[in-house]
Amino acid sequence: MHDFNCTQASDMNFELMADRTRYLKENPKGVSEMCRIMEDMRKESLKEGIQEEKKMTVIRMLEAGKYLLEEIANISGLSLEEVNQLKAERNA
Repeated sequence: MHDFNCTQASDMNFELMADRTRYLKENPKGVSEMCRIMEDMRKESLKEGIQEEKKMTVIRMLEAGKYLLEEIANISGLSLEEVNQLKAERNA
């Protein structure tokens, strides 16, 4: 557990983890790899956030009771199947 709290590879006890940390923090290729990984994580988080917002929009539209399911799908950008699934979950 100690090594997970270390910010410097030189403070780590487990050599394999220290080597990997050293590579990712001190080697230009490692830094580039870490930047790419972080950017991929950021993009994935953004995608998840957008998807969650679409679902919340569908739920609000279902609660309003003014829209056809096809309209909800069209406006939200979700498929009709996804809208039906959210409706079923809401009614369960």
